Amino acid sequence: MAALGKTVRKIRKNKGLTLMDVADDQITASFLSKFERGLADMSTSRFLHLLDRIFTTPEEFFYIHYGTPTEKKTDTNGYYSRTAMLDRLFGKNLSLDSSADIQQTLTDLTRRERAAAAQYQAAPTLLNVLHWRIQQVMRRMVTRLEQQRPLTSLNNTGQYSAEAQNYLYNVSDWGEFELYVFTLFSLDMQVADERRLFKVAVKRSKKYSTFRGAPHLRFDMIANQLFLEMNRRAYPVAAEYLEQYKAALVADPNAEHEIMYRFVRAWWLYRTDQRETAATVGQGAIRLATALRMTDVAQYVQNELTQIATHGPAEDYTFFRLVIE
Repeated sequence: MAALGKTVRKIRKNKGLTLMDVADDQITASFLSKFERGLADMSTSRFLHLLDRIFTTPEEFFYIHYGTPTEKKTDTNGYYSRTAMLDRLFGKNLSLDSSADIQQTLTDLTRRERAAAAQYQAAPTLLNVLHWRIQQVMRRMVTRLEQQRPLTSLNNTGQYSAEAQNYLYNVSDWGEFELYVFTLFSLDMQVADERRLFKVAVKRSKKYSTFRGAPHLRFDMIANQLFLEMNRRAYPVAAEYLEQYKAALVADPNAEHEIMYRFVRAWWLYRTDQRETAATVGQGAIRLATALRMTDVAQYVQNELTQIATHGPAEDYTFFRLVIE
């Protein structure tokens, strides 16, 4: 709590608030002074009350407490605690931008897998087994990419995802951690299990539509699943998920995911031999992205739809994506 007290003092002084400004019948000025100096602790409920007194949300407080992305040298969405959580489970990001990068990544993953296996053997904890298994999943994924094969298929064996799957089936209320575990291990799960757990994931992710730190999480879950099903060529299943995507956007409009929805729908239309409608829907996605000055997104949609229109489904793995925020 000592470090938290220092952050409280930093925020209080930045806002020009004195100890007396913050103090009330729950937190005296004397007690607050001790807390800020690391000489006293407080309960969680009292701490949340204190944040209210200094006009700071819990999310903002921990953003300040852990430091900005520049200070921590992260390159994600500024929510440092999520970055730390993902790094702890999955490890640092790996590059797949070129053939040379893929070769280096395979070398790195082999090293990481061996280290993770040794760590698990020394301490067989849940986190250690998940960390080990995810290195195996990623190595398999990158190997398939190197071999120019789809990253997932209808014949997945679930060889590396058994522990993660068992864990997810036994957690009664998923949090962000569980949603990310599902997303990464879904690449390896047997399809029936993966689709069953996806339904749980969508249900659990609904609450995050109001979380400032994860506003896209529910949409990302559905978009990820669509990329999986489209790469499996499971077009009837993808049609079902497109309807879920559309319904989610009606309930909670989101410009970026509206464009992604239109892109995937155009992709699906091309693959179900509805080329004229596909071209119309695809152009609509590009126009919308352009109107919103989302030039990178517009270019992505243009490039991939050109690929889709001129190549068969066997090439769809080349633009496979899985979003982890």
